[in-house]
Amino acid sequence: MITDHINAERANAKKAGKSGEEHNAALLRYFNPAGSHPSGIMGEDPQGVPYNLLPLLAQVAVGKREKLLVFGDDYSSKDGTAIRDYIHILDLARGHTVALDHLRSKHPGVRAWNLGTGKGSTVYDMINAFSAAVGRKLPYEVVGRRAGDVLDLTANPTRANKELGWKAERTLEEACADLWRWTESNPQGYRQEPPREFVEKLMKGRK
Repeated sequence: MITDHINAERANAKKAGKSGEEHNAALLRYFNPAGSHPSGIMGEDPQGVPYNLLPLLAQVAVGKREKLLVFGDDYSSKDGTAIRDYIHILDLARGHTVALDHLRSKHPGVRAWNLGTGKGSTVYDMINAFSAAVGRKLPYEVVGRRAGDVLDLTANPTRANKELGWKAERTLEEACADLWRWTESNPQGYRQEPPREFVEKLMKGRK
């Protein structure tokens, strides 16, 4: 729909004797957003059952959920669990700003970019990384695969690296630490006031 709209606007502009170069769009292909703002006062606050792995682990860590369910350990990976590409939300946010800058300066029309790290992590990698951030092992149970799940969904971010000068910079460990800082201090998400010490620290940094 976006591509059709931009192409139509450019075609209409050319019929009117204009270049139409002001009509552009970026198609940003997210992989698995992870983490929270490092301040600890902004983060994900899923309602009901989250569909992503890290928010589920966060709920286990604060006692909202008894254990994590691992859907399948018989994949052709190093440990039998599925592989996904986890990108820190700050890297993802920066991907938006550089894409917008590219549209303004290059006028490419419609262009798609993968926003991911290019590095896959298994479910067990994520359990271990988040457990390390929390400081204790988190319980899980292996159950059957979910219908439609595939072995590996890892980004190829080469085009974004080259054309946008963008690259994911933050580590999986940073994403886990930031998510845990948010979750531990805000177990009720936005239905509670943020911790005073985090707000005071953030305000001091702005002076």
